[in-house]
Amino acid sequence: MIINKHTRVSEVIKVNADSIAAIAALAKPLRKLKNPLLRRVMAPRVTLAEAAAIGGCSMADIRAALEPLGFRFADEMLMESQEERNNIERPDWLAAADEDAVDFFDVREMIESGDDPLRAIVQRYGALPTGNLLCIVNSFVPYPLINLLGKKGAKSFVETVGDKVYHTWFFKRDAFAKPTETPAADRVMMHDSPSFDRILATYAEAKLVRLDVRSLPMPQPMEAILETLPTLSPGQALYVQHKRVPLHLLEELADQAYVAHIHEVGAGDVKLLIVPRV
Repeated sequence: MIINKHTRVSEVIKVNADSIAAIAALAKPLRKLKNPLLRRVMAPRVTLAEAAAIGGCSMADIRAALEPLGFRFADEMLMESQEERNNIERPDWLAAADEDAVDFFDVREMIESGDDPLRAIVQRYGALPTGNLLCIVNSFVPYPLINLLGKKGAKSFVETVGDKVYHTWFFKRDAFAKPTETPAADRVMMHDSPSFDRILATYAEAKLVRLDVRSLPMPQPMEAILETLPTLSPGQALYVQHKRVPLHLLEELADQAYVAHIHEVGAGDVKLLIVPRV
């Protein structure tokens, strides 16, 4: 297969599954590819050039990892300088954008204070005129958000602009924002205390894998949950203590083989029981 810096990671994996380990070995941030659920979130939305930027490595490193697996790189994939790596070619819709048509939204302070910016982001995108752009400034790449707004018709592009500083651009193509899609009703169930306790009581303690993510900064709670789910043995369920209802996570699990039972006890106290569907 002939590939270039614009080839998506998922396309490479589809051709040769050994590429998962090869890319993951390049840098710690890329190890997420080894987890099936995290790979499903990341691989279809990231190009090889973006993977290199996320991992802090070069396209030469990507090339060295993939060529032994039979991949051939186009001529444009010759050795790149650090400056070239940090200035990945922008798509036409971003390169031609007028500065007045861009809404910049820095969500880092919100996240550091413990707030989830999802609702505010969706509202700002919904209010965006057709043809305009929303730029989310964050300390990590918000893959679930890319997925969510992609379902609303948004085009997206990620730029690494500094150490742990990412600009995620969203281009609004549709005349009207579609309503926020919600996970399938039969896979996400809200409970009161007695109802949740009844569901929980059907699992012996030995069958519960407990995970407390309340002290973790974003996006680590979602990553910890997605890393744990594939490790469940038959008959086990994941019991999670969280600070909030994890909307990003529920979006990702919507078409997966899991049922999420949720009990919102109060502010900063949410309990989830995530059960593999039989």
